[in-house]
Amino acid sequence: MNAAIVKIDYVAARLNWGTDKVFELVDGETLLDRGFLWVFNLAKEPKVMRRDLRFWAEEIEARKADLMDQGNRAPALALLSVSEVIGRILPESRTSFHPGEIDQLFQIRRRTRIDLHADLVGDRVGGMNFYDRQCLASFLESRWVRAEKLQAFRT
Repeated sequence: MNAAIVKIDYVAARLNWGTDKVFELVDGETLLDRGFLWVFNLAKEPKVMRRDLRFWAEEIEARKADLMDQGNRAPALALLSVSEVIGRILPESRTSFHPGEIDQLFQIRRRTRIDLHADLVGDRVGGMNFYDRQCLASFLESRWVRAEKLQAFRT
């Protein structure tokens, strides 16, 4: 299972951009570049200044293809709903995920997952052996950075 959401260093290297440019495009658009739409803040305290950002790998690959062949793949991703994107990150055919899978899918360390455990399981009571897909989907939706940006884009 590959990472579904990736760290900023991967994004910068894949797109051959500096991290400052990537950060700038998380927060908005420039005259030359579209902002990122599908970014999630996995920080323990998402309301504070320090963010722990993850980028949807499919959006990064679409941007890479656009840069290489001047295609127009990335804008089509803006037409997806957050549920559809999360469905691609967390396959709907699955009802639960093993902790190691979450570490790999979200590109997080075991300690980070443990710190986020209460947020990842929501109100669900149970052990730490598996994570419910619906709880994980709710977590990602609540950590989506650009919710308000997409609404403005669609109108």
